[in-house]
Amino acid sequence: ETWAYTAPGAVATRAVGYWPGDGNNPPRVLFITGTKMMALNANAGTLDPGFGKEGTVDIGITWGGAPYVYKNLIIVGNNNGEANLGPPGDTKTYDARTGAKLWEFKSVAQPGDPNHAKAWLDDGWKNRSGVNVWGWYFTVDEERNLLYMTFGSPAGNYWGGDRPGT
Repeated sequence: ETWAYTAPGAVATRAVGYWPGDGNNPPRVLFITGTKMMALNANAGTLDPGFGKEGTVDIGITWGGAPYVYKNLIIVGNNNGEANLGPPGDTKTYDARTGAKLWEFKSVAQPGDPNHAKAWLDDGWKNRSGVNVWGWYFTVDEERNLLYMTFGSPAGNYWGGDRPGT
């Protein structure tokens, strides 16, 4: 055993992510505990203070999947349950070097998006849960730099009366 680390809470059960470093930053082991993404220096097994705030970034959501690493990006989804109303299932991306949030993909069409008015009648989009990467994994087409996300349906799965138009 080279090193061991005890997380300050339950760690997501699907896996950890690995970023190989970039010459200025050491390789990192990435994992989620609660709403925190943590980065360990893979050489030392300690929190890497160069990532986020002393090795931790609050992503504001729970994610049971592995942080998906593509180039210098860390991509996480959201397991937001099956309640009709609740947090969105948006996918977020962070800089693997700094931990800074780079972008967030809104999984439910927002006002101003194409076909928003046709798809979400009677404000059924507001506070809509579901529409998340429930399969826990992402795929990237590296030749075209495209991220593929498999989204679930808007919650509740078996009755859509509160979201006419979808």
